[in-house]
Amino acid sequence: MNKVAIIGFGAAGYNAAKEVRRLDPEAAIDIYSDTESGPYNPMLTTYYVKEAIPYGALFPFGSLEAICTDLNLNYYGDRPVTGIIPQEKILCFADGSRVQYDQILISTGASALMPPIPGLNQPGVFKMRTAEDAVQLKEMLDAGTIKSGLVIGASWVGIKVVEDLAERDIPCTLVDGADWMFYTAAFKETAERARKDLEARGIGVHCAQMLERVEREPDGRLTAVMQSGSRFTADAVAVCIGVRMNVDFLRESGIAVKRGVLVNRRMETNYKGIFAAGDCCEAYELQSRAQRNIGLWYNAVEQGRTAGVNMAGGHREFGANVLVNLAHYLDYDFISIGDLSSCNDQDEVYEYEDSRYYIRAVRDGKTIKCINIIGSADSNGVVKNAFIKSIENPDAGMSIQTICFLKEKGFPDDFINFLGGRILD
Repeated sequence: MNKVAIIGFGAAGYNAAKEVRRLDPEAAIDIYSDTESGPYNPMLTTYYVKEAIPYGALFPFGSLEAICTDLNLNYYGDRPVTGIIPQEKILCFADGSRVQYDQILISTGASALMPPIPGLNQPGVFKMRTAEDAVQLKEMLDAGTIKSGLVIGASWVGIKVVEDLAERDIPCTLVDGADWMFYTAAFKETAERARKDLEARGIGVHCAQMLERVEREPDGRLTAVMQSGSRFTADAVAVCIGVRMNVDFLRESGIAVKRGVLVNRRMETNYKGIFAAGDCCEAYELQSRAQRNIGLWYNAVEQGRTAGVNMAGGHREFGANVLVNLAHYLDYDFISIGDLSSCNDQDEVYEYEDSRYYIRAVRDGKTIKCINIIGSADSNGVVKNAFIKSIENPDAGMSIQTICFLKEKGFPDDFINFLGGRILD
């Protein structure tokens, strides 16, 4: 009997368990987690806060009880794994016990980053990552205790918290330490347009402001004091400055870890029979041809499926994976595809703007490096696929179906040509 352990039970862990059970009905599958909640989608937490979805929609695979019954899983929500002996595939636990397995999956995900800055542990300072975080924020908003909000971090989560506040007509300020919004994904020109849009809606945006501490005012409000000396006061402070991979328990194990666990295209680590998937790992990325962490729900699902197939004795490889950052907030759409950091002054730049789109893209020869688009929500998948194709086979060009779709959506001919299409008059 194949004895399988899955550490962490988010999208990756669930899909791995599902594939193992599909291919190996007799396998013993043990799940180790730090929560009694079922797998949830962290990116849906802000949608619950603004009441766009009910609480149950945070859990797309159903309740934990139903999942464990359907997949015949042994679930341990109160037995933390403290280490792994990879040579023997042994899990170590906080109580000193050890258990050996045939296959192990590490799918511990990532946690909201809360740096060691004075004042972040005060009431009214919160993060947004878990279902519990969403419930806490919604309760505060429903109680009417938040009359003004401060969001620290112009991240993909931070901008959604801004939306949650703005849609309740709560004055809000967005502060970030980088020189402009979405710094790792947006060209400066794109970020300027996003900033102006927020400011036109009455939302203050202040970049190049590094947080030093948070103080409590005599009236109970909170003030974020910046290294520059600037001060921003609000009833509540959301800290949304990024995430850290949950891999500290592996640092001395011998399993290869950088920011996350390094895996090959089978999602296997440097030890046979030990796999990793989801936000805790660094998997093959198409553009750099290297291992990178790309924390997307879709990636976690596909990586979990891949690991599950291989843990059950099959063969599957994780497919095309590129850097994608997507923000939809306050009826504003922004997508970045590709690696902004790979661009340089020698690259060819394309720029276009009309009443519907803003586009800025960079390429080196026939290879696209990065694309920013504002306003393309219903076309993002097609543009992403065209980007991937330009990397995989720059000489192949674009299919006539893709060209027709982009023309129908109002993309200009010179942008389609830039992507590798061939517009014939």
